[in-house]
Amino acid sequence: MKSVVLNFVNFVGETGLYRLLCPGRIPVFMLHRVTDGNDDIPGDMTADKLRSYLRYLSRRGYKVLSMEQLWKVLEKGEPIPSKTVMFTIDDGFFDHHDVAARVFDEFGFPLNFFVITGLLDKHLWPWDDQIAYALNRTDLRQVSLQLPSGGEYSIDLSVKNIRQTAREIRNALKKGKQAHIYRWLDEELYHKLKVEFPGNIPPEYRPMSWNNARSLRERGHGVYPHTCSHRILSALSPEEKHREINEARKRVEQELQYTPEVFAYPTGRRSDYDSADIEELKRAGFKMAFNTVPDYVSQGCSHFELPRFSVPGAVADFIQIVNRFEAMKEKLPNQPTFSRSFLPTR
Repeated sequence: MKSVVLNFVNFVGETGLYRLLCPGRIPVFMLHRVTDGNDDIPGDMTADKLRSYLRYLSRRGYKVLSMEQLWKVLEKGEPIPSKTVMFTIDDGFFDHHDVAARVFDEFGFPLNFFVITGLLDKHLWPWDDQIAYALNRTDLRQVSLQLPSGGEYSIDLSVKNIRQTAREIRNALKKGKQAHIYRWLDEELYHKLKVEFPGNIPPEYRPMSWNNARSLRERGHGVYPHTCSHRILSALSPEEKHREINEARKRVEQELQYTPEVFAYPTGRRSDYDSADIEELKRAGFKMAFNTVPDYVSQGCSHFELPRFSVPGAVADFIQIVNRFEAMKEKLPNQPTFSRSFLPTR
């Protein structure tokens, strides 16, 4: 029954009714990993699925904005065309360049990359990805971890699967201080799970190169900083916040020979950054910053708290966001609850 209702909702959306009733809203979509069929890449967004989404936009005359075009809309108050969307992708893994960018190139659409500079420099790979990596390689089923906060977390893989366990550990770590989280991974997580700490970044988590990043900009895509280490800013000291923001900006500037003015918060929930982070971004010279709160960008949004939808796994969910039905639902009393598979996952 739900699928029938959703199909009808999307059929109505094709007429442009929701865009007419809810004008001035831009869905900004967020990707993480895109696979070309290689099962070693974590994540379930395939190149073919992404291609089908972009084909939908292309055939229906949607405009995919660059970051510069979004800035003009927000800063200068330029009208927002009803058929407008934008795409971002976070972290800077090799598949972002090798797979995702090539799909966007097929359609002549820009994609905006937020890169962890420490990843591109091959100094680290994201702490939240390392949790799943370690859990997938342990032979143990039950382990007790001491979290950096001093609290305990009990792993029982005979009761909860790896994906659920990884999510719970990540959520527990997001609540505490993150200054030494990479040391904790080595000394506590890998040690207790009896998994060898990798001396090099594993192949499935390898980064794109700075040469790749330069190529992306030459092809019309955007490349912007996403901190140095992907640690949550609200869980860091003022000195560490300053370094994560300013050093990441400096590395992008050094490697790409331009001054970036856009930023994305790691994990991006409203609890993952604070007013001190926004002020630090302003002092550093940034003009916009994105979180991961699922909503539309519109005139009047804070330029330093721009929302994004995760790209959903189902085409029907994608269409209802694109056609602005998610905005329309705010106007409807007692509206039914449809799939929310596009909610952020990190």
